[in-house]
Amino acid sequence: MKTSLIQKAINVLEDAHFRVSDCSIVRSCFDILARRDDTILLIKILPNIEGLNHKSALELKNVAVVMSGIPLIIGDHTKNSILSPDVIYTRYDIHVVNIDAFAGILSGRIPSIYSIRGNYCMRIDSRLLSNIRKKLNMTQEELAYQLGVSKQSIYRYESSGRISLNIAEKLMEFLKEDIMVPSDIFTLEINCLENEISTFMTDLKRMVLREFKNIGLDTSLTNAPFDILAREREHHEKILTIVSDDREGLKRKVEIIKDISEITGCYKVCISNRARDLDVLVIRPKELSEIKEVSEFMELLVD
Repeated sequence: MKTSLIQKAINVLEDAHFRVSDCSIVRSCFDILARRDDTILLIKILPNIEGLNHKSALELKNVAVVMSGIPLIIGDHTKNSILSPDVIYTRYDIHVVNIDAFAGILSGRIPSIYSIRGNYCMRIDSRLLSNIRKKLNMTQEELAYQLGVSKQSIYRYESSGRISLNIAEKLMEFLKEDIMVPSDIFTLEINCLENEISTFMTDLKRMVLREFKNIGLDTSLTNAPFDILAREREHHEKILTIVSDDREGLKRKVEIIKDISEITGCYKVCISNRARDLDVLVIRPKELSEIKEVSEFMELLVD
């Protein structure tokens, strides 16, 4: 089922004029990377969304941050129910949708309902609610009485714009106004990296991380087609870095990072003792240790 869901997602993305890289042939926290204009999506396909755990979610969010992208889960069901095409779900602060909802979102049909921990909610225009209430010469307490909620609830609705589905329906029926704001999977904000992800690290990866740090590159260890995402500070260039001596695994990863590099504009490099005949710049660990300046390293990538 996962394979067919991946292909459906790729078809939907391509129909919506995204450039797409299928990353599912290697172990990675995302299965698809897609870009349209300035929007980069990092998509994990999970038929049963219960399969997402805290560690996997952190890995996906961390890569999304450093790639300036948006993490997303496309699934089909939980252990108890099928995902609705009219709802945007949330797991570990990542949006989750089924394939029909995803197709609808890309064509402008955005669900107005979202689910957090099993509770169905809706976003409303909090400022519009406040303005309409004032035009009706109603206090927060009076509106609360009409809806059967507390004054504090009205204050919260006018502050956060988040409201339970049944109260939202009551509110809009009473006001005779549509104050709903559609949810948007493209506005998720994740502002910081979380470092407490235990990742197996080979001696070679440790060495590369150390050498990158010595020449002034910022680095993030990833569970992705690239092992390290390095960032050059002056011009904010990103470098997709494969670090491995596994020849078979290298070939698969190189094919994918070529795609990702072309789609995102990131540089690409492989650090390996054993790589042969790869369509990517290969730097031996000994050669890397001899590089003293980040400018020297970047010149190799550009040539």
